[in-house]
Amino acid sequence: MEHFSAFPDHSQVWIYGANRFFTPEEEALVQEALNEFTADWAAHGAEIKASATILLNNFIVLVADESSTKASGCSIDSSVRFIKEIGSKLKIDFFNRLYVLIEKDGEFKRVHFSDLSEYTNWNLFNPMVKTLGEMRTNWIVPVQESAMI
Repeated sequence: MEHFSAFPDHSQVWIYGANRFFTPEEEALVQEALNEFTADWAAHGAEIKASATILLNNFIVLVADESSTKASGCSIDSSVRFIKEIGSKLKIDFFNRLYVLIEKDGEFKRVHFSDLSEYTNWNLFNPMVKTLGEMRTNWIVPVQESAMI
C-alpha cells in the first residue's frame, strides 16, 4: 500500500479484479491511463484527490480522499465507464464478482466463490473492502476467516 501512503484511512477504495493477469505491456498502458484519469477526475467541477495503481498484475485499485471533495454519483459513474473502457480494449472482465483471487505460498488461483470452502488454508484478496483503512488491515484474509464461506 506504499502507493497510497499520503492518503488517510477514511479514503474510499474501489477494487476491480481482472479475470486474468495483465501482461507487462498491458500493465504499463493501464497504469498510464489510470494516472491520466485520476489527474483529471472531478465531482461537479471540483478536483477529487485520487490515485490508482495496479496490484499483483490483477487488481486496479482506485482511491479517493474525500476530505475536501466527495466522489459524486456522476464521478463514480465516470470511473466505472473508464474501467469498462479499459476492459473492452484489453478484453478483460473487471465486473464478474463470482470469481475471487486466492493465494497460498506464492501460488495464485481464481476460483468461484462457492468453491472457497475447498481452499480454507489459502488467503483471499477480500473484494469487500470499502476504505483504505480496511484495505490496509483486511484486504488479505485467510479464506476460513472470510465472510465469503
